[in-house]
Amino acid sequence: MAGLNVTACRSAACREENAQVAGGFLRILSERDGQDATRYYSAAVTTKDRVAWSSAQQPFRLCVRAQLPLNSKGVWPAHWMLPQNGYSDRCLDEGEMDITEMVSSDGLAYNTYHWMSSWPGAHCGKFEEFHKSVASSHKVPSYNTEFHEYAVERSSSRITFAIDGHVTGSFSAERNNFVVSETPFFLILNTAIGGGWPGAPSAETQMPVEHLIDWVRVVRKSEASTVANGGFQVSSEIRRHTAL
Repeated sequence: MAGLNVTACRSAACREENAQVAGGFLRILSERDGQDATRYYSAAVTTKDRVAWSSAQQPFRLCVRAQLPLNSKGVWPAHWMLPQNGYSDRCLDEGEMDITEMVSSDGLAYNTYHWMSSWPGAHCGKFEEFHKSVASSHKVPSYNTEFHEYAVERSSSRITFAIDGHVTGSFSAERNNFVVSETPFFLILNTAIGGGWPGAPSAETQMPVEHLIDWVRVVRKSEASTVANGGFQVSSEIRRHTAL
């Protein structure tokens, strides 16, 4: 199992025992403390410093097959990617790719690419002034009862999001005035509790809840390929890291 990201649980405490492989799935458990109902535990699994992917040489597609947790107030499951060489909430150096996030029980999944308009460098500490993003959303009614495939495809000129093979948003770097960084990005799978977007949990927030990951697949595309599948082949990096 990959390392724990202790900042990705927000108001919850990240605990290694809350991320386990059992029954063929990676299971991320979010729960209240048995002694203190205002304290929460969850987990975040990351490939940081183990494997990361860049579109500098070839486009890649990363897909996560998952069953998201029942989403009530304050529960924030996410599959997202950050640059391997560093990140700050206030800087967003080289961008952030949110493959899917959900913050309400209506099953609306969000796909977002964030960047800073003055990248690189000059914007740190001025997030509100320089932050930019492109986003799409798609309703997934059976998000917590069935498995779905959440994907991002990234090239040097475009970022595309898809759910169950259907494109939900495709964004041109040139048209939207962003730069697709050549820095490798690593993957985070987590369920955060609280935070500015979903708000704090309430007494009605249902816990415990489980975030199930069936698999993660990464494929790369050769520009010269003419094979029927569009040229995508299993990435050698993911073969070396078959267990998250």
